[in-house]
Amino acid sequence: MMGRSSSRMIQQGVRLFLGCALLLSAGLAAPAQRYSFRAYTDGLDNLNISALVQDHTGYLWVGTESGLYRYNGKTFHRYGEDQGIHERVIRTVYVSQDGTIWVATDTSLYFEAANGRFTKVALPVSRTMLFPGLNTAMTSKSRDQIVVATQRGAFLISRVAADNWTATPMHLQGTVIWSVLYARDGSLWYGCDSDLCRLKDGVTTHERARMGLPEDQWNNLMLTTSGQLWIRSRQHIAELEPGTDSFEMRDVPGDLPAGPAQELVEDAQGRILASQGSVFGIWTGDHWRIVDQRNGLPHIDISKLFVDRDGSVWIGLVGHGLLLWLGEDRWQGYTNADGLSNDTVWAMARDGASRLWVGTDSGLDYFPSNGNTPVAWHQSGIGTGQVVALAKAPDGAMWIGTQQGSVARINPGTLIAQQWKVPEVYRMLVDTQKRLWIATAGGLYVVDTLARGEAPHLFDGPSLPAAKTRFTNLCLDPQGGVWTTSEQGVFHLDQNKWVHIDTGTLPIRPDVIAVDGQGNLWMADSSRNLMKLQLTGNSITSTQTITRPELLSEQVVALMVDSRGWLWVGQDAGVSVYDGHSWRSFTKDDGLIWNDVNSDSLMEDQDGSIWIGTTGGLSHLLQPHFASAQSQPPLVFEQAAYNGAPLTEANKVKWSGGPMVISMASLAFHNTLDAGIRYRLVGDQGTGWEDTEDMTVRFRHLAPGNYRFEAESVDAAGNAVSPVSTFSFRIEPSWWQNSVVQSSFGLLALLLILIIWRLRVGHLMGQKRRLEQAVQMRTEDLEQEKIELVRAREQMRYCAEHDGLTAVWNHRIIVQRLSDEVNRSMREGKPLSILLVDLDHFKKINDTFGHRAGDETLKHVSALFQGMVRSYDWVGRYGGEEFLLILPGASFENARLRAEEMRLTVEQSDVEAGDRRIPITASFGVISGFPDNYETMIQAADAALYHAKNSGRNCVVAKELKQRESELSSAKSSLN
Repeated sequence: MMGRSSSRMIQQGVRLFLGCALLLSAGLAAPAQRYSFRAYTDGLDNLNISALVQDHTGYLWVGTESGLYRYNGKTFHRYGEDQGIHERVIRTVYVSQDGTIWVATDTSLYFEAANGRFTKVALPVSRTMLFPGLNTAMTSKSRDQIVVATQRGAFLISRVAADNWTATPMHLQGTVIWSVLYARDGSLWYGCDSDLCRLKDGVTTHERARMGLPEDQWNNLMLTTSGQLWIRSRQHIAELEPGTDSFEMRDVPGDLPAGPAQELVEDAQGRILASQGSVFGIWTGDHWRIVDQRNGLPHIDISKLFVDRDGSVWIGLVGHGLLLWLGEDRWQGYTNADGLSNDTVWAMARDGASRLWVGTDSGLDYFPSNGNTPVAWHQSGIGTGQVVALAKAPDGAMWIGTQQGSVARINPGTLIAQQWKVPEVYRMLVDTQKRLWIATAGGLYVVDTLARGEAPHLFDGPSLPAAKTRFTNLCLDPQGGVWTTSEQGVFHLDQNKWVHIDTGTLPIRPDVIAVDGQGNLWMADSSRNLMKLQLTGNSITSTQTITRPELLSEQVVALMVDSRGWLWVGQDAGVSVYDGHSWRSFTKDDGLIWNDVNSDSLMEDQDGSIWIGTTGGLSHLLQPHFASAQSQPPLVFEQAAYNGAPLTEANKVKWSGGPMVISMASLAFHNTLDAGIRYRLVGDQGTGWEDTEDMTVRFRHLAPGNYRFEAESVDAAGNAVSPVSTFSFRIEPSWWQNSVVQSSFGLLALLLILIIWRLRVGHLMGQKRRLEQAVQMRTEDLEQEKIELVRAREQMRYCAEHDGLTAVWNHRIIVQRLSDEVNRSMREGKPLSILLVDLDHFKKINDTFGHRAGDETLKHVSALFQGMVRSYDWVGRYGGEEFLLILPGASFENARLRAEEMRLTVEQSDVEAGDRRIPITASFGVISGFPDNYETMIQAADAALYHAKNSGRNCVVAKELKQRESELSSAKSSLN
């Protein structure tokens, strides 16, 4: 018998050694992937995490070396002596089947009573170091009993009455019981000294040798949802499949230090997570995948691992608090620290050799096939400054476009490129006819990708705008049709003929577009909301504006429709996705590496995953199907107090005129930082729905009556993500608020009124004279009210015509004034000049100093402009950080000098933001001359402004219109 057992152990050891060697080589070859983790330390007096559990309500309980804490998604609430726990060092926390919270310190065992206080259980043993930090110290198979493992043996804790438990020794075999766990068949597994024991039907068996386990202190036992028994010691991990009688060794590969704790948990996907020092492994079914510092995990020993009911993974660190794994491994991230040339990512595309190419602010990188480490691409003579556009050709070649104005083709086999000069590139697209379309600042270019060596050329179609027009975006519809946007609107390539899409009077100049599977056209510009247009042929039949709460912000910079037909919307505050039924948003709180998404930086990969370029790195959403809206549990009502006192039985309280305060908690922890609530009060003094981020709501001076408080969780975009929670209460009236008493008071008041009226009858004649005087005074008051009404009407007119922030003319009025001045210029033959001004890097001011500082900057610049114009000039806010100045009669040179003077004044001024000063500059586009219409003049000024911004900003670009002047000269010659 001993010979067969030894032979089996030797064979098993050989298999284990070979398996570990293979897993180690796989682990070492595996590429690093950057994940996102959020630290939770505020509110914890001690950052040594020793225990993590979640109760039946959803609260997270955290044990530390300085006390017990309960986390409600916003704050940590400490439980100490005031709640009945007299020791500070918490060793383990357990939730039994009936929801009771059990807490073990070094020397004592506590349970939470019905009143919320903790009560100590008397153990029939000396209290010296009973719980030195055991992993699986408690287990239960019924609501009225739990088994507790200690250094002095195991104890059966039984309920004898409500809030009354008693402990009796179990006399399990072994001096030290390291762990206890009930299996599904009712048997009790436990770590006994250096063995693994099993108690079933009153009989104890020693299973270690029989099941092929080495001698060790098995201090962590876990039963998975599929029925596997996992066990762990300081050195080993093993798995027992249901129906088998032999453990399979699952040791984490590599020479990794054991660390202070041997954690073993199951995640929401059924995978096993095991900590090993400062790293943890994920058992995927046939091998371990290691998450370590290369993935963004700090180099700090892990003390606890825990998976909450939403599937979020919590990590307790030695001396450094809690970490929450944002998005788990559904998200990857790459930054400059991971090998990218720059954190600002503009474009992504995969070539024919399955390399992923990435365009950044500092050049071009690529990920080799099946690799996760980027490689910088360079070639002598090929400029790759800012790579803003990428496109894969049908032959597998990669085409790149740069902001500096070049297009290059990279051979997929040799990685050698050929380059051509074009204007500044915005977007590139390959159509179904294998043509590459290039949207540039100087027109729409095209090249046949199969004609090797052919240079891109300017496409000059009969329906397209004139050459040198700026084109900003390109996209394909489900039928393979090409769509593009320019300064003159939207165009569709219909059977090799470009057709202009008449957008009518839509208040939008689209910079980005996308066409979904239903043929809807989605469009947005840099300063307005997203719009959805339904098309019939090439005609718009209906429009819809998409704003908050569906979107995170109004700054839409990227649109993409994936193969599922979902619309992805990149914004300066994150990414939103519409699956045809509901919206879902992603921010840094969900695993996105940075919230500021870059223009046109969305890409769907071959496997359906989504790549997102931001100003803080490259994000990869591996499982987009999780993008569909996910509901959260209802809000939990923590406390309701009236006039400072908790509500009494049946939620009834006597009226006192004090405030009603209702505190809630959202126990879905994966997005609590950006989450808020929407609430209302239904009743005699009901309110409409209101939004707030505060989880405590106050109502003042509620009248007696019946009320129902309703609340729901909302996400960062303001979408409801939980069922409505309700809380009903009644405010009982005081004695004097009784209807009989109030009726008596009413009759008494009526009697007093009658007496007073009789007394006043004798004074009617004297009052007649006073009445005449009162009529005269009232007449004067009416005249004054008339004056006030006129003044109020003027104020309303002023508000309708002026921008509410800067007090200059608003967009509608300034455009109307421009139209009027153009008409007057054409009538009188006098020149007209306009200045289109854009504040440089205004978004950076908002991001760095806050939106309030941005508002102060806009008001400051508006005041500067108003102080520098003539009395008959016009200053208006054209949109966002853009201003339009109209200078009637100003010549070209005068307008250019005035613009330069304003530019210097803006540059030399700054805005205070607390103890910091905000430097500001502006770019000017100046147009002067004799315009035919105001639209042409606006377009010319816009082009000059773009030239100024592309020339480095903080400069003036002026252009003179000669057309009208030449017409006047011709007219005078004909008269002579």
